[in-house]
Amino acid sequence: MVSAISNNYNITNTPPRNVNYTRELEKSSWFKDWIEDKDKICTDGKDDGKISFKEGAASFGKGLIGIVKSVIKHPIATGLTIAAGTALTVATGGAALPFLVAGGVTLGAGQVGYGIYKASTADTDGEAKQAFENIGNGTFTIAASVFSSKAALKTASKAGVSGAKGYEDLNILQATAKCFKTAPESVVQSGLNIKGNVLTSITGNIHANSNALRKGQVEYMSKANEAQAYRFNPNGTEEEILANNPGVFKNENGQYCIPNKWNPNEPYIIDTSKEQMIMMYDGTSDMAVCDGGVFKGSYVDTGAFKTSGQLNYQNPANLDYGKVVNVTKQAPGAFKIVPEGTTVKTLEGIRTVGEGEVIAIDHTGSPYVTKASNILKRNIPFDTENSIKGFETLKKFSGQ
Repeated sequence: MVSAISNNYNITNTPPRNVNYTRELEKSSWFKDWIEDKDKICTDGKDDGKISFKEGAASFGKGLIGIVKSVIKHPIATGLTIAAGTALTVATGGAALPFLVAGGVTLGAGQVGYGIYKASTADTDGEAKQAFENIGNGTFTIAASVFSSKAALKTASKAGVSGAKGYEDLNILQATAKCFKTAPESVVQSGLNIKGNVLTSITGNIHANSNALRKGQVEYMSKANEAQAYRFNPNGTEEEILANNPGVFKNENGQYCIPNKWNPNEPYIIDTSKEQMIMMYDGTSDMAVCDGGVFKGSYVDTGAFKTSGQLNYQNPANLDYGKVVNVTKQAPGAFKIVPEGTTVKTLEGIRTVGEGEVIAIDHTGSPYVTKASNILKRNIPFDTENSIKGFETLKKFSGQ
């Protein structure tokens, strides 16, 4: 036993050493021994796979900082792994993050499970210490993934992963569960984003908010469509919410909805985690949901608009819940005619411009792909030479 310890420390003499001296030697050089895996030795005289609580805790603690050993012992491999994760995140715009979180938790759980198994079946103290270090490695991996889950969902939602939305009120455990749930969509959206990014870098196609969108775009204003609207009230019991929001009902999944006149089988779902406005174009027979941020930049007070042409945009935060107001849509925007096959990154993911389609830019600067005929039907040009000529070009483009 002592001879084995001596060899580990390059000590040439083999007579029995004072136990305290050996422990002091281990204490003073534990980091070097850990890095070189020389700490996996028997120190109690019985190399039987049974170690003390203190030794197990020490090995577990070393496992928690196992990334340090990886960097020192395998700098190139560790660097490549980190670089690959970073590159994947960048290439997908963050869409891959829920999948990476779910994968991290799964990998960590596997490490912990395997470590527990090896600890229970260890034949030597070295194997037992390595097992507890593996448990520490896995615990760190799980913790790192769990604590980053909410941030992962936030980034992924902006990258087009619709299932990642609604993360704001979740705790980290709920966010982790949501990462598992959205992992399949995360993979699909990641593929679309990578494809779009690669195409963009190769062919010069268009990214969201790129300078290519701003050059040569034609500005317009939406036609003055009138509507009534009220601020959705998410407060109270289920009965109170249904009573305070005309036309709202609950579907079989427990989601608050309003009827879809154009497709009765697919009602509009209300995202209760956000500010929402309920639009009414013909009482409660023709309704829609409008995001509060979009509403704030798109709808003006009808009275002031009719009287003096004043564009008094309505902020949902300043409206009383449930109070019906008369509004007129006056949303500024722009369009750009691009070659068919051009790809653009939108809030809904990567889209490819098809025949007769253009890229439209809403009042927030977010692009989307739509038919040229829709732009002509719903909007009018600004009273400028460039805008008027732009709409004449658009008519020819759409065959009108």
